[in-house]
Amino acid sequence: MSPFEIDRRTFLTTIVGGAAAAAVFPSTASAAASQEGSATVHFAYVGGYTTAKRQGRAPGISVFRVDAPGRWTAVQQLPTAVGNPSFLILDRGQTTLYAVHGDLTAVTTYRVDPPTGTLTPLGVHETGGTNPVHLSLSPDERFLVVANYATGSLAVFPRKPDGTLGDRIQLLTLSGTPGPLADEQHGPQPHHVPFDVTGRHILVPDKGTDVVHRIGFDAATGTLSDDGVPYRSHAGSGPRHISFHPTLPIGYLVDELSSEVSVLAYESGSATLVAVQHLSTLPNGFEGESTGAEVVVTPGGKFVLVSNRGADSVAIFGVTPVGALLPPAFTSSGGHQPRFITLDPSERTLYVANQKSDVITAYTLDPETGDLATAGTPIKVGTPSTIVFTAGFR
Repeated sequence: MSPFEIDRRTFLTTIVGGAAAAAVFPSTASAAASQEGSATVHFAYVGGYTTAKRQGRAPGISVFRVDAPGRWTAVQQLPTAVGNPSFLILDRGQTTLYAVHGDLTAVTTYRVDPPTGTLTPLGVHETGGTNPVHLSLSPDERFLVVANYATGSLAVFPRKPDGTLGDRIQLLTLSGTPGPLADEQHGPQPHHVPFDVTGRHILVPDKGTDVVHRIGFDAATGTLSDDGVPYRSHAGSGPRHISFHPTLPIGYLVDELSSEVSVLAYESGSATLVAVQHLSTLPNGFEGESTGAEVVVTPGGKFVLVSNRGADSVAIFGVTPVGALLPPAFTSSGGHQPRFITLDPSERTLYVANQKSDVITAYTLDPETGDLATAGTPIKVGTPSTIVFTAGFR
């Protein structure tokens, strides 16, 4: 058996074990408002890089009305008080948007206007570290957690009932030994802060030390504790992001530097991870530089999608009934450096943010075969790095 194969028995055994500065497009905002009460209106929020260091061309945060797959209408361009709004999230009520600012030191908050989708800035908070790359709300949405990539720390902020943030209540510094790739691995470099299904732990892929950290979370106080390392990847792999199967106790970890996806059995009681399968995210015989970026599990758990920067492709893995991955198929990303991929609220359209070619491409996803077919026309936006959708307003 090759290291990239696993049989069903082994797999099962392992498992059981600023508003004033914003450019608003009045005609489209009014059109969105006119639909209120008569139809569901979806909006897309796109963040990206703005600084010269990142060869940034993003205007800040761009707001679009989603008319159809791959057909968006511009609503607002909001220059941000802090550059590089590189990762965005919305709260469940879709009233507040949060952004971290890559390479810099801040998290910002915005009010969402439901009829128009437009944003109004609410505040800026220092994260206590450099290059915040990801953020998550706690399950009860009382706290916000931020990953400071360059300085190896996690920051916690209390969230007020109106969605604004209070002062930072904790800065937890991670520890670990750098991996062997000196140009890329400088010590702890947390890249993702997703909560597990219990809400009691955050599992933090650490590109710099080739591990996933287990971080305890106290829901009453919002405080974090370093509860050890439940998974060590192989040297130089660079764990980046992890996504979980919707019904099985399985996580899919994308390793940035080795361009692999690792299938990890997860025992939520003890928050332990066990590797049961590894697969390359690149085609056989691929030559050239490429790094893994984002990983998405479809809502039914039938497919796992991974974007490859350099190969400029999306790898589509079928998922067996026990959560193992089948050999992938590949689709062009439609541009260069697909840093981010996500499904829209319909769960039938995949959007790919191609950072270096200033374009977002859309693909309809066949729910039975996983095939991707180009939808609409490429959406032009400078150096896109993140997309988040409203589920719909009426």
